[in-house]
Amino acid sequence: MFEQVFVRPTSLARYRSGPHREERQRYLSLLIKEGRSRITLRAVTQMLYTMAPFLPWHGVVTSAQIERAAVEWIKTKRISDRHSHTVKRWFVFHATRWLRLLGRLHEPVVVQPFGKELEAFIQFEVRERGFSQETMRNRRSFLPLFFGWLSKQVKGLNEVTPNHIAQYFTKTATERRWKRTTISLAVCVLRAFFRFAESKRWCQPGLSSTIAAPRLYSLERLPRGPAWKDVQRLVKASKGKRPRDIRDHAILLLLTVYGFRNSEARLLRLEDIDWEQETIRIHRSKQRKNQTYPLVREVGNAILQYLRKVRPTTQRREVFLCMKQPYQPLTTCGFGTIISTRMRWLGLKLPVYGPHALRHACATHLLQRGFSLKEIGDHLGHISPVATQMYAKVDLTALREVGKLNLRSFVTYAETRARAATPIYKRGEITALRAVAEIGLGGLL
Repeated sequence: MFEQVFVRPTSLARYRSGPHREERQRYLSLLIKEGRSRITLRAVTQMLYTMAPFLPWHGVVTSAQIERAAVEWIKTKRISDRHSHTVKRWFVFHATRWLRLLGRLHEPVVVQPFGKELEAFIQFEVRERGFSQETMRNRRSFLPLFFGWLSKQVKGLNEVTPNHIAQYFTKTATERRWKRTTISLAVCVLRAFFRFAESKRWCQPGLSSTIAAPRLYSLERLPRGPAWKDVQRLVKASKGKRPRDIRDHAILLLLTVYGFRNSEARLLRLEDIDWEQETIRIHRSKQRKNQTYPLVREVGNAILQYLRKVRPTTQRREVFLCMKQPYQPLTTCGFGTIISTRMRWLGLKLPVYGPHALRHACATHLLQRGFSLKEIGDHLGHISPVATQMYAKVDLTALREVGKLNLRSFVTYAETRARAATPIYKRGEITALRAVAEIGLGGLL
């Protein structure tokens, strides 16, 4: 194992003969699998060699003992006060991971308030109602926050009253500056939980029906995406020879041409691109199915350039990875930060920043090029036409026709339009999706 890090015979002999050799090799093997750089491997190997005598090796080790060992270790290294805090954090980080790997770390169990009830609810939603893990991940973000507050008010769910829930929303929504949509989502989650709790007789009957939500109007907002000329500027500005520019350029083309969601582009895998058939396949997490698109040549060239020149050699199968070691897939926040940062660099003033804004821009652009809402919905992966109805509010050509419409001849006009309408493709046809994708490119390059 040490041969992959050091070359000199003296260095190899030193680390092979030091204390706790097998334990150090196990942690070094973990770092190599994570794809750490050789500089990092050398530094950590040297630190493990010197830190081992300072760590207690009898029984389990607590976090406080690691902190004390870090202080004693720093004293022997004569590290200045300016860098001691950074070095201490580095010591504690690797010592904690090392001892956890060896099964020697004492980690106290954090008791989650109403944890058993929460886990039972999550299992019910997944197994009985069939919700995806992504949906349950969003629900987990609301419920622990509520239970943490509730545990300070009552001892059990049978003591919860409508007044408690009203107080929670009054306090939390004000402190966190929740918008109506966020409050509505939290209300939906709590209603679902208390309906489940009522079925288990954990709480008072009828409690879920007392949770009131703010009024949300259907289709009350406009699509919040940038204008297509700004999208063109954004894509052109991402062109460059730097590795980061090559990666970001391929990501932006995927989002603008196909209108993919954050997770759909972020979790794209190498086997999802068929270079021979010139197709690209994505997984629709909401619909739990795969959808295949034609691979537009410009998009394929951008991805190919990234794979050949930038993407590191690693066992990871995701297409887009971090630029620094260890090479991990981009997180949801990291993926969104890439897009929003480039939008702000151009000085774009938008209601929202991020990948979903480009999805709105793609749909609006296709609408302006004459595609119907049904065709746009198929391109975006919408099952229900309701999800695409909001784009009708920005269809200025159709709205002008409505303004000129003679109401007396409305029935005749509608019948004529219905007979003349011929969709360019049925759902799932690759040739038609190619036409949509080519139009979606819209002179970007």
